[in-house]
Amino acid sequence: MDAETPMPDEAGVTEQELTTIGYRSSSTAGGASLTSLTLNKPAGTVAGDVLLARIVNRNNVAAVLTAPAGWKLLRSDQSASQIKAWVFYKVAGSSEPASYAFTLDLASYMAGSLSAFSGVDTVNPIDTHSGQKNGLVATFDTPPITTTATNGMAVWFGSQIWTGSACPASPIVPPSGFTEPFDTCLVSSSTGIIYDAAYKPLTTSGLQPAFNGSSPYANTNIAQVVALRPAGGANCAVGNTYASTYTNLGVVAAPEIVEPSGLAASRVTPGAIYVHNEDTTAIVAISPNVTAGTNQLQTLGVFNVANVTPADWEDVATGPCPTGSCIYMGDIGRNSANFPTPPSTFAVYRIPEPNIGAGQTSGSLTAEKFPFQYPDSPKDAEALMVHPTTGDIYVITKSGTGLSKVYRFPKPLPAPGTMITLTFVSDLQLPTSASDVNFSYTTAAAIHPCDNRFLLRTYRRVYEFRAPAGSGFEAAFAAAPVVLTDTVEGQGEAIEYAADGSAYFTMSESDAPFDLKRVLRQ
Repeated sequence: MDAETPMPDEAGVTEQELTTIGYRSSSTAGGASLTSLTLNKPAGTVAGDVLLARIVNRNNVAAVLTAPAGWKLLRSDQSASQIKAWVFYKVAGSSEPASYAFTLDLASYMAGSLSAFSGVDTVNPIDTHSGQKNGLVATFDTPPITTTATNGMAVWFGSQIWTGSACPASPIVPPSGFTEPFDTCLVSSSTGIIYDAAYKPLTTSGLQPAFNGSSPYANTNIAQVVALRPAGGANCAVGNTYASTYTNLGVVAAPEIVEPSGLAASRVTPGAIYVHNEDTTAIVAISPNVTAGTNQLQTLGVFNVANVTPADWEDVATGPCPTGSCIYMGDIGRNSANFPTPPSTFAVYRIPEPNIGAGQTSGSLTAEKFPFQYPDSPKDAEALMVHPTTGDIYVITKSGTGLSKVYRFPKPLPAPGTMITLTFVSDLQLPTSASDVNFSYTTAAAIHPCDNRFLLRTYRRVYEFRAPAGSGFEAAFAAAPVVLTDTVEGQGEAIEYAADGSAYFTMSESDAPFDLKRVLRQ
């Protein structure tokens, strides 16, 4: 099986990052022989922002630093005698002061910065962190970090001793791919400091590449990195146990949904779930929450795909694409009343996600068509998956014998409209029942947001396939299926993980009104 690689950009399009975390602004300050350093609240800070403070002192590494009330120490790193750096954090409340004073018990040359970030998990904002002193070198190395949340943000701090009557013309260079909002210094002929901060969205969880910076000067320095966890981000460290019962959350209220065949969690609008029909162009965004006083799920948006004629839209997924995040619609069925003759070619449609939070709650969406054929013979399929990081597109076929087959689109995708031949990846042998052919029909699938497992449902069962720890996603295809809680649906054809991986949702195609059911991960 092929190793996973990041999704390449298609010609002429720049891929957008998908993290919900945004950099707000920073403030800096410094001075000589200080016992207190005051940092202004970053401009634009609002309640719920996460604030990171980095304080540096010179030649008094034994000094004790005290933060204002509400701040928590993350780490401190120091050399033997010349430089020490602390990192603190706090979640901004509704009535933050205009500034914060950090006090030191020994007068020192002090400098520091305060940076604000929006869209961070306010309950558990820090995923992980690391840092170290680098002695008499021009490299700013940090120990590797392993993150547990997808779509987070790495914030990097560089601090270096400096002697000079002015700030250097060529100061610190942050790690590759990082955005540096400031790079400044505290001037002194003997005890100065140069310091910067930089940030970079992190798409994947797990072991990250080395975040190492540099400067033109072989002087002792400290490099530190903090990984922030996004609001609603997936927690990849949770266990494998699911609840033994399901919850019926409510019914779809939108009249546009008449034959639901797929579910997909939005990567743009927190909490939104897309649902679609088999042979209409409607896509409806629903909430798992009901309208007060009813059992009807809130409708967040109703859209029409303007430039296509569906034949047999069997499943839907969301995933990365060159413009950010897209809805992928699988026109992959071969057993429909729409077909006088079963087709031999099929298609996946790629549709940029609407930004519901910005007011895009209705209207037409435009799709790009990627027609495809199988490398062997035409097949009926109802399950589409898109890898949340690489953008790989997978189709899983449907078989009464329980022997489903997995195929993958090539990367990068060719120009829309170009016929594609899929690559065979793996067989999936599902359990069968001699008395019930529907027991083993694959009707939907979804990849976990942490990309280490996937769900597959039949009309009678829900399975999870789990990749062994440390292996790539496609190792999950060789894993034994784990039976999960079935949601008891007459014609269950839709399944999806919650965007944070904390549950899965299902929906039946038959028997309106259409219930959204949820099974929690424990």
